[in-house]
Amino acid sequence: MREKNYLWYQFWRHTVVGNGLKFFYSKVKTSGKENLPEDKPILYVPNHQNSFMDALHVATTTKPVIYFLTRAQAFKPDIIGKFLWSINMMPVYRVRDGFSSIQKNNAIFEKCIKYLKNKDTVLVFAEANHNLKRRIRPLSKGFTRIAFGAEEKYNWELDLQIVPVGVNYSEHQSGGNTVQVNYGMPIPVSKYKEAFLADEKEAVEEMKEEVSTAMKKLVFHVANLEEYPLQKILWDDLEPDELKIINPDIANDRIQRTEPHLTEELINEASELDKIAEKNKVKLKEVAYGKELKPKDFILFPFYAFSFLNNIIPYQPIRHLILNVIKDRAFDASIKFLASLFLLPSFYAIVSLILAISGVPSIYIWAYLGLSVITAPLFKRAKKLFTPTSAQRLKKKKPKLFQEIKSRLETFKKLRSSILNE
Repeated sequence: MREKNYLWYQFWRHTVVGNGLKFFYSKVKTSGKENLPEDKPILYVPNHQNSFMDALHVATTTKPVIYFLTRAQAFKPDIIGKFLWSINMMPVYRVRDGFSSIQKNNAIFEKCIKYLKNKDTVLVFAEANHNLKRRIRPLSKGFTRIAFGAEEKYNWELDLQIVPVGVNYSEHQSGGNTVQVNYGMPIPVSKYKEAFLADEKEAVEEMKEEVSTAMKKLVFHVANLEEYPLQKILWDDLEPDELKIINPDIANDRIQRTEPHLTEELINEASELDKIAEKNKVKLKEVAYGKELKPKDFILFPFYAFSFLNNIIPYQPIRHLILNVIKDRAFDASIKFLASLFLLPSFYAIVSLILAISGVPSIYIWAYLGLSVITAPLFKRAKKLFTPTSAQRLKKKKPKLFQEIKSRLETFKKLRSSILNE
């Protein structure tokens, strides 16, 4: 039975968001979709690194209609809340929202159970909040409450399947790069029936552990927070091939191979370098490799120039939001994407209207619109070509610090080369 908002949901899912993601990212890849169960209720449990983008990637790379549990703060003001409800997002409340608000979760979880009974799909971010670090954080028990609650309410006959998901970004905070969405093997909730009936708390912990372990195989995962800066520098900042960053098999193998080389001195050095880079807002990858020109840059130069000049004005409100309003950097990509969905088409329409009023022939106006749409995905690269990178700005303002960072990176380049050549 279709919900009354089915066509509305599909319009936003495919027409707006699906097509928008194709322009925003250079490529979105998927793996493991052949393992997804059919004609069974599914509880998706993805990692949560990149705010709204994580949910959008799962929604647009699978077939079923999905109902999303989203933090309640996103539903304010009311006009936004009504829109989010209309596209199947439901608020979930946390301790910080107050005890009375947490009580509202009971009704939300009941809705989830009802959807699962209808063999629909629910998505829960079990890490409870987002974080840009490439790792799986401890899972909360909210998803287990829904899973066990659904099976228990319907006498363990739902055959509910938990599907762990790993969403990997070659670069979190911007578009124009590649995303890999990995779907793990489904885990039937019924396998925990005996354990749940014997000891509910123990069954919850077993489920959390199994799902967490499965998720760690689907993402670039650094288990130890102390060594995170070192692993990040070696296998993210110094990795020129983005496809190796988003491939968990490659990334996690390299992380394991790094373990014998770890020393307290190296860990401290990496941590200090990471803090220096963050304090000075410089990307270590840009320091390591500079602004490299590729053959296609010369071929596409006229299109880059057009994209830069055409999009730099509507980009300014987005830039202002990111630099001056939004403090949580995990929202950067979401703000860029969501704002671009509305600002860029609006700007192109305004320019076209001005051209029409000025008496420009319609053929040229249509040519402008077509070229604007085609070159919009080139804006990230164009901006990088025509404006100074964070490394170039640092080199100009603080040349000694720039050279110090570059020199320190050489130590990690040597270690990286040594590990790869073993």
